[in-house]
Amino acid sequence: MQRFADDDAGYLSWLSRNPDGYVVNANRNPSPGYLILHRATCRTIAEGPANGGRWTMDYIKVCGNRAELERWAQNVVGGPLKPCVHCE
Repeated sequence: MQRFADDDAGYLSWLSRNPDGYVVNANRNPSPGYLILHRATCRTIAEGPANGGRWTMDYIKVCGNRAELERWAQNVVGGPLKPCVHCE
């Protein structure tokens, strides 16, 4: 499992190496109310950030397999993951 903050290059590299992986989009200080689970190929987290922004500036990305991300969400953040409506 890898966490990306202020590292768009590292995040995009991880996506290209792990097309079958998963990504949690979370606030910079993760909270149970915003833990969105995406497939690594989801257009909303892989096709260019909105308004020319950066992927890992306002939000963090936590990447890995689904089971380890679910454990991280419960054990570290204290809440469940919410599947993305576009790629669930």
